[in-house]
Formats: sequence, structure tokens, C-alpha cells
Amino acid sequence: MQAYKRCVVWLDDLENYLGPDGLTEAAVRRMISEPERATVLIATMRAEEHRRYNAREGSRLTGTDRDLWRAERSVVHLAAPIRIERHWTPEECARGKAHAGDPRIASALTGCDRFGLAEILAAGPELLDAWRDAWSPGANPRGAALVTAAVDCRALGLRRNLPVSWLAELHQPYLEARGGLRLHPESFEDALAWACQPTHATSSLLIGDAILGYTAFDYLLDSGRKVTIPDHLWNFVIPRVTALEAYNLGLTAHRDSRFSHAEEALRKAVSEDIAGADFALAVTLGDAGKQRAAVSELRVILTRLQDTLGTPSSEIFAVRHQISYFIGESGDQAEAASQFKILARDTELILGTDHVDTLSARRQHAHFTGEAGNHADAVRLLQPLLADYVRLLGDTHPYTLATRRSIAWFTGLGGDVPAATTQLGQLLRDASVALGNDEPHVLAIRGALAHFIGRAGSPEEAAQLLDSLRRDRERLLGSLHPHTLVTRQQLALFTAQAGLWSNAVGQLEQVVADMHQVLDAAHTHRRSAERALERLKNGGPVWPRGGGWA
Repeated sequence: MQAYKRCVVWLDDLENYLGPDGLTEAAVRRMISEPERATVLIATMRAEEHRRYNAREGSRLTGTDRDLWRAERSVVHLAAPIRIERHWTPEECARGKAHAGDPRIASALTGCDRFGLAEILAAGPELLDAWRDAWSPGANPRGAALVTAAVDCRALGLRRNLPVSWLAELHQPYLEARGGLRLHPESFEDALAWACQPTHATSSLLIGDAILGYTAFDYLLDSGRKVTIPDHLWNFVIPRVTALEAYNLGLTAHRDSRFSHAEEALRKAVSEDIAGADFALAVTLGDAGKQRAAVSELRVILTRLQDTLGTPSSEIFAVRHQISYFIGESGDQAEAASQFKILARDTELILGTDHVDTLSARRQHAHFTGEAGNHADAVRLLQPLLADYVRLLGDTHPYTLATRRSIAWFTGLGGDVPAATTQLGQLLRDASVALGNDEPHVLAIRGALAHFIGRAGSPEEAAQLLDSLRRDRERLLGSLHPHTLVTRQQLALFTAQAGLWSNAVGQLEQVVADMHQVLDAAHTHRRSAERALERLKNGGPVWPRGGGWA
């Protein structure tokens, strides 16, 4: 093979080259710094994919999700980004008119006020409209279902082309959900031909062929369509993918709080020794409410890492962090606080005072100190941490906002409810502007504010706020997610405080039954709900003596 002295490496859709076995920062640096060869590395990435690597997205992640995200982000951040705006400037459009003899360009120029010229040339808007309109009875509803299945497979993180047999199986539930035979669907063959028909001899809804398989046109992924991936898609795909693909699907499912699917996918990855899969599985178990199983798995991983690596490292610290966290979530907050105090000291010694892992350990030390009942001590620990976050990350970073929420929370639990309510009201306004209404930190602030509004003497208002929060969390996370269950528990308690005692007992009975399905017997929230139900059945009080929240 001829060795070229100069070369250009083109990576179309950079996200396809990232992941557990993908490009690393070290590999890229070696590639572009070879003394014998001048290499230029060029990559493309859709804006939605690039957005996943900003700091706010990283704040949502824990455990292996966070570690993999950091590794991928380090590759992305090596690039000097050139943003290609969708819309052409008037000057660019004027220059384009010099080529209006090409009918495609002439047509595209007429729509530049609404769309980008490039997307018009690729027929993106027309294809999106065709997909949406195809659901009409007698149009191409089966074709629309095929496209939807392919788009959702891409949303899962599945990057392979889909065999015809997969599309034949996967599209049917979508079609049935929209009306089935009442839509007068076309034959499968006609549907596939329609989906693959190019518009203006450019792009089609599905790209590929019967031999190589099919994938959805990229433009459809950026359509703004918000959807929860249906269970049938997870159930079909996970058993049929490779172990490495299963690992990626497991991480996606975990990020979307689809814990049962994450567990199935990650167990498949663990069975074939995919690196990092055991840690991701343990974190998934813990986040799903199975803290004791998570701690057991994590301790095995920690022992192996200590035997292999010897000296402390970020990898070891990450496992210790999760062990301490799940110990606290399983009910032993004092032990968790003690372990996080030691971890903060160790990370500061090895990684530095301002390292994100040191700051995170400090935050959890303060959190579990407060959850163990030492509210004033928690606030005392959080105040200097807040100053550090503001200094390092700014006023609107999610970690900064989360620390403000913790200060307000423990201020209220310590007895100063008016101050907590004032702090949380201002924080909600700040966080909604900075992060958006559906962001997890914003939802948590809403729950805390509703709690203290109720404890200040307005249980009806608190119940209304919590019912709205419940609907949002069910929409985003599902009714059995631990965060949703806690919101439902609080709603039941304020319903009781508002005087609707029998309604509250019924609500709380259902919450406890649902918690039994998904949470360990020792889980903090499950035990608090069981104690609350016992209090209500015995005639009160609504809240535990001693100032606890539930």
C-alpha cells in the first residue's frame, strides 16, 4: 500500500465513530501529529448530536454514562468547530442566483426564507411533510409506519442498517396504534417502494436496499418530534444486536430512565465481557431502586480494579462514589456521608481541589449529612461549595443551581420555611430560563417548592403544584420511575393535610404497591411511604414527628 505524505481523513457523522471501541483523544492526537505524514481530520456532526456534548447535558449523567460521555466529549472538543447555518444570508442567496439556471437551485432559492438552501436541495422539508401526511387513510400509512420504525431505531442509538425482515416486524405496532386496517394500508412492497422513492432525484425517507438494509434519512431525526420509544422496539432489537450494540442501547435506555430495557441490554453486554458494561449495569440497578444489588456488584468491581490498577485513579473513585451514593439511598445516610467525606479528601489529594469529581464528592457529603438529620451542617458545607461552583462554572450551570436547591432544601428542613420558599421561588425562575421547563433540576426545584408551600400552611396549593409535577414526570419518566413515585407520595400527603383523608389513603396505598414492584425493601423512599401509610391508616399525623419530610 502506498504511504501518502499528505492525506485528508473524512468522518461523516462523527458520532458513529465514538463509543466504547471508537476514537479516543489519544488516537486522534497520534493521527494528526505523525511526523512522517501531514493529516487533516475533517468530520461532520448534526447540531442535535453536537449538543449532547455541552456541559449541561453532562450534568444529567452518572456513572458509566458520564465517563463515556467525557471520553467522547474529549474527542469532539479537539475540533475547531465550523457551524454551517441552515439559512443563507441575503448575500449568499444573491450569489446563488448566479446559478439559478439549475432548476433545483432556482426552486431552492424561492424557499430560503423558511428553510436552508441545502436542506431544500436534499428535499428535507418535502420528505418530512410526506411522512406526516402519509398517515391519512388510503395514503401510505404502512409506509409511514416503516419510516417511523426506522427513525426510532436511530433514536435508540442503533447505527446499523435494518434488514427488511426487521422492518416488516417492527412497523406493525405503529400501524395498529394509528388505526390499523381502518387506514386502508397499502401492501408492504408498495410501502417500502414509496419510502425509498427519491424526491427530485435527491433523498428518500428510507435509504438503502434489500441487500444492505435500510436506514432513516438524517433530516427526519432533527424534525423536533418528541416521542417515547415503544417497548416493542426495545424488546425486538435487544436480543438481535451484538453485545457492543447492546451496551450502547443499554446506555441510551438508562439515560431515558427505561431501566428494565437498560438492564436487559447491559446484561447481554456483560455476558460477552464488554468493557465497562458491568459498572453500567450496577449503576442501572441502583438507579432503578435495587440499591443493595448495586452495592454488591460495585464492590466486586472495586476489588478487581484495586487489584488491577493498584494506585487510586478516576475509575476507582467513580466506583467508590456510586457505592457511597447507593448506600445512602438504601437508608444509611450517615454512613454515606462518612464515606463521601473520605472520598472528597482522596479525590482532592489525587485529582485536585477544583476537579469535578472532588466537587461532586463534596456535594454528596453535604447532601447525606443533611439527609441524616444534620441540616445546619449540610448548609454550612454547601455554602463554600456554591461559591466554588459559581467561580468555576458560572451562575447558571446545573451543578450551581442544584447546590442552591440543596441549600434551600436543608434550610427549610432546619425550620426556616419562609426563607426556603423564597429561595426556591427565585431559583425556579432562574433555572427555568437557564435550562428549560422539562430539565430534571427544574422538576426537582418544583417538587421542593411545592413541599415547603404546603408545610407553610397551603396544602391545597401544594397538592395542585404536585399534581402538575406528577403529570410532567409521568410524561417524561413514566409512572414507576423513582422520582415520579416520590412526587405521587408527596401529593398523597398534602391531599391528606388538605382534609381529603380517604382519597389520600387510597393514593398512598397505590404508591406503596407500585414501590414494591420497583424499589428494594430497604429503599429510603419505599420505607418512608410505608411509614406514612401506616400513620394515615392510624389517624395521623400526616408528617412524622421530628421534622422529617415524609
